[in-house]
Amino acid sequence: MRNIKNNVLKYAKLAHRAVRPLPVQPEFLHADVPYFCQWESRNLAQKILNHTISTDDDPKWKASGAESKKEYHDWSWTGCGMACTKMILAHRTGKVVPLVQLGKMCASYGGYTLPLEDSIGLLYKPYVTFVAREFGWQARVVQGMSIKELMHNLGLGNYVIAGVSPKIRDPQSTPAVKGGHLILMLGYSLPKKEFYFHNPSGISAKTQEYATISFAGFKKFFSERAIVIHTGE
Repeated sequence: MRNIKNNVLKYAKLAHRAVRPLPVQPEFLHADVPYFCQWESRNLAQKILNHTISTDDDPKWKASGAESKKEYHDWSWTGCGMACTKMILAHRTGKVVPLVQLGKMCASYGGYTLPLEDSIGLLYKPYVTFVAREFGWQARVVQGMSIKELMHNLGLGNYVIAGVSPKIRDPQSTPAVKGGHLILMLGYSLPKKEFYFHNPSGISAKTQEYATISFAGFKKFFSERAIVIHTGE
């Protein structure tokens, strides 16, 4: 009986969100948000992703906070969510916290399954608890987020960490599945019909920092799952 009641409430909330008018500004942009790659040497991202080199070859690996190259390898490959968190934290406070340090903190709240070899990536609900307790951020998980809802939240000045296919680094590609990667949404333009975002695993400056994608292109990659972090909390 309790499950039936919970499901009724769940669908009632989804229906309310679907019909509730969502005002959308013509455009919005979080300006001057620092960019951080999953890998400390952002210029090596493409070679690491192509397996031309390994993370062992990254000369800056110690800056991640890892205690060994193996630890750096594990956290950098699964660290898209922590890279997004690192960007938001730096933008809001000016403080730069190493990616592995953030990852271990998040894992202590259940945000990752350890060892990382068994991890399926960032677990959203424990992440919300993590940022609330460590940084005082008010965050929430949104399932079934529409494009309009995404723009509405950005227009309010919120940060949105969106679940997308990692293939978003190549906007012309067609992903087999949506999701599997996290990016930090920074803004949009209705007149231009495009979004702006930081991609922790972008392969060039153009696809890493304030990357651009059309609304239609974004929908190809977007899982419609996101974490909204409210401004001013």
